[in-house]
Amino acid sequence: MPKRIIFFFLGFVVIALLVYFGFNRWKDSRERIDLWTLVPECAVLVLETNNHEALIEHLRETELWQNFSVLPFAQRFEENMASLDSVAPGSERLSRFLNEKSILTSIHVVGKSDVGFVYYVPVTSVGELRFVRTLTENITKSTLFEESTRDYEDMLLTEVTNTSLGSSFTYFTYRNNIVLSPSPVLVEEIVRRLNRTQPTSIIENFRNTKYLDQPDVYANVFVNYRALPELLGLFLADEVMPEVRYLSSLCQSAMLQLKLSRDKIFLNGFSVPESLKGSLHQAMQPQKPQPLGVKAYLPTRTAMLLHFGLEDIERLRLPQPQKQAAYAATIDSLADSFSQEAALAYLETNSINAKPEKVAFIHLSNPALTASLLKSLSQQVADTRKQSTFSEQYGNYTIRRLNVPELPVRLLGSVFEGFEQSYVVLVDNYLVLTEEMITLRGLLDDISEENVWIKSVAQKAFLEETLQEANFSLYLNTVNAWYILNRYVEDVERDDLLQNVALIKRFSQISLQFSKVEQQYYTSLVIRRPDRSNITTGQDVFAAEQVLQFDSRLETRPFPIQNALDRSREVVVQDSAGVLFNITSNGRRGWADTLGTAVRGNVQQIAYGPENKLRYLFATANRIHAIDNQGQEIENFPFNLGDSLDLQHLAVFDYENNKDYRLLVDDNMGNLFMYDLRGAPIQGWQPRRMDYKLAAEPQHLRVGNRDVILVVLENGYIYALNRRGDTYPGFPINLNAPVTSGAVARIGSDLRSTEVTAVTRYGNVVTFNLQGKTLKREQLPRPSKRALFNLVPESSGGRSYIIARQEQGQVTLFDQDMKELFSKRYVTSAPKIVQYFNFGGANSLIAVTETGPQKTYLYDSRGNLIGNRTLESSQPVTIYFNEASNNYSLFKVFRRELKKIDFVLPD
Repeated sequence: MPKRIIFFFLGFVVIALLVYFGFNRWKDSRERIDLWTLVPECAVLVLETNNHEALIEHLRETELWQNFSVLPFAQRFEENMASLDSVAPGSERLSRFLNEKSILTSIHVVGKSDVGFVYYVPVTSVGELRFVRTLTENITKSTLFEESTRDYEDMLLTEVTNTSLGSSFTYFTYRNNIVLSPSPVLVEEIVRRLNRTQPTSIIENFRNTKYLDQPDVYANVFVNYRALPELLGLFLADEVMPEVRYLSSLCQSAMLQLKLSRDKIFLNGFSVPESLKGSLHQAMQPQKPQPLGVKAYLPTRTAMLLHFGLEDIERLRLPQPQKQAAYAATIDSLADSFSQEAALAYLETNSINAKPEKVAFIHLSNPALTASLLKSLSQQVADTRKQSTFSEQYGNYTIRRLNVPELPVRLLGSVFEGFEQSYVVLVDNYLVLTEEMITLRGLLDDISEENVWIKSVAQKAFLEETLQEANFSLYLNTVNAWYILNRYVEDVERDDLLQNVALIKRFSQISLQFSKVEQQYYTSLVIRRPDRSNITTGQDVFAAEQVLQFDSRLETRPFPIQNALDRSREVVVQDSAGVLFNITSNGRRGWADTLGTAVRGNVQQIAYGPENKLRYLFATANRIHAIDNQGQEIENFPFNLGDSLDLQHLAVFDYENNKDYRLLVDDNMGNLFMYDLRGAPIQGWQPRRMDYKLAAEPQHLRVGNRDVILVVLENGYIYALNRRGDTYPGFPINLNAPVTSGAVARIGSDLRSTEVTAVTRYGNVVTFNLQGKTLKREQLPRPSKRALFNLVPESSGGRSYIIARQEQGQVTLFDQDMKELFSKRYVTSAPKIVQYFNFGGANSLIAVTETGPQKTYLYDSRGNLIGNRTLESSQPVTIYFNEASNNYSLFKVFRRELKKIDFVLPD
């Protein structure tokens, strides 16, 4: 009897334990778990969505989906989903199962070179549980998949391989939640996380943030700034990663809401400041955000801008090294004169091999004090180095050179590194610093010509959608930054960048901003496509035309000029009777000048006289003319140079940018003559004899405090001359082949660092410096001896160019990196006139004119024929770009007709 009681008692205990254990297992499976607690701390980004069909539908409406869906990883995802849906029970049950369900997607760095995704899917009902069970059974039975299981730390992991696609994923279930990833490493990391005691949510700081409850919000986006550099490091070169890491240390994490509109992706929310010592936040300790005042001075060719808005802007310098370096007291005083704003702009480049130019802008509390400190620092540096101070008057501005290595770092911290020396100038209430003199001159020209953000219609529209006050802002124009992105992206990732060029350039305006609000940063990310509302599809892009008829045949191209009064864009053209006609911007005739002889070279313009009005300068066979806006010769003109001369080109130089002009002409014998505006000959140039005819108009280069006149001869010799006509040491350079085009210079801080590129007739690309040292020789592909080359600089005389190869009616174009752009075959074998128009960013055009059939072919940078038709034209064309209306104006001549055509490029 006692034994039987003991037996029943033990049986009851076992049954009770089984019931208790089963109940708890059932209870645990019924208890919902916060999906965020499953996400590992290593996640870089986490996307939370709850209405996937609505999100995709809106992406389709905004034209984002058609760009996103062609990306390789998106296509693989779609193919896998289609395979799973094919074995799912019912019709399209998988998409219905996933829709209107809160799903997390986390993004991680796996290993040292891969990006991994993890999907967290809850199962919330008995019907969904039945669906998942049937789906897994069907996968096991299907020939499309292979399935295997393994135990990992008491968790059953299932691996499914798609035999047709070769892809696989691993998943497990936990408390009625499915965790799935193509990376088994990430799945194992989550299992280990679950086996710890009470894993915490990575969004603990945003527990009460529920953006998905708000209208028009399609997702929550969690950002882990501490892991962000690791993700960016997969794509960016090591060279830029220290700066990326430091900028990422402003915050530790963020929760942002995702909104979509027709041409914009918008994320905004709040970020938690980084509390770690040495972080950007600890250095800044910002209080009140500041406006973007520097927009009045930023050139439209800016590719990327870092902007800091702080009441105590000098905090960016912290921490300073304990050891006091030279000029420390003056530099400290200089930094104390700064206030509110500091910015670092990276300017557009035209080649992957070109280092981007940097410009630092600093707002000043007392410009007069800063000017005095700059003068004092310049003298201290000169005394220490036993050199004379260097300053240059450029128009109304005084430029100083401060030969202090990494001066911007000492003034503003490590973000502003990369200045071996600094050229500085005061522009209103801003101090501007560049590493090269040519960069600073170009910037001052942009400001003078109002090619700045505040005057740009597209940029103003973009800035209106960004925060008006912020502590830190990053602005990126992907079109202007295209070559910079190519330069600093890892080699293995460059192919993907090129494959996605259309998407990247289409949504070209990007801003990321942080504005301090109490103990957090209000954060805004805008990715915007510029307005293209004036583009109409299905119509001839050359529809708007204006035609002017003349009594005589037109013999010259339409020379580009500006109106003498309002600076609007006009042209002048000459007919066979020798009459020079002005055509206004609205396509009407202006002044006329009966010359009776042909214009040689181009028509130049200078600002001259007490009212600083534009005047027109040009050469004929033996004269130099200068006329006003009524077509009348101005005082002292024309210059009669002798009946025996046969002039080829006229070049106009302003050495000091002070309107003390020099006029340089060359004749068909290679003789050079130089005059001032009073007609007085300049010593050393009467004439300066060359050995051969010039291949192109002479160029003036300002290198530091030196003036260089570059002369390229058709026999392949290149001279560098000073103001007196003397040859610089190391010159002439012999390219050992004939040349039919000029050269393009990249101006450095001195003669050694200034690089000049020329192309021989046989396709040899030669780069040399102004010390006469050849730096590089490269041969372009030359299929046969009939293939001939010439360098085609951009029409505005900038530093970008293309190279044209012509062979038996075929024209092949190469960019500055010697990569082929496109190749076209034409009707005749006669030489073609190739023109290159580069208006910055994606606004570049190439015109090829056949002189025999008198046809002009107009292409975009990818070689697409604009308008799908040719234009009747007997001369090179002139093209203007109107940034405000985003359209182009083309002037062309054909027989006795001048035509102005306005057009817009299709997107």
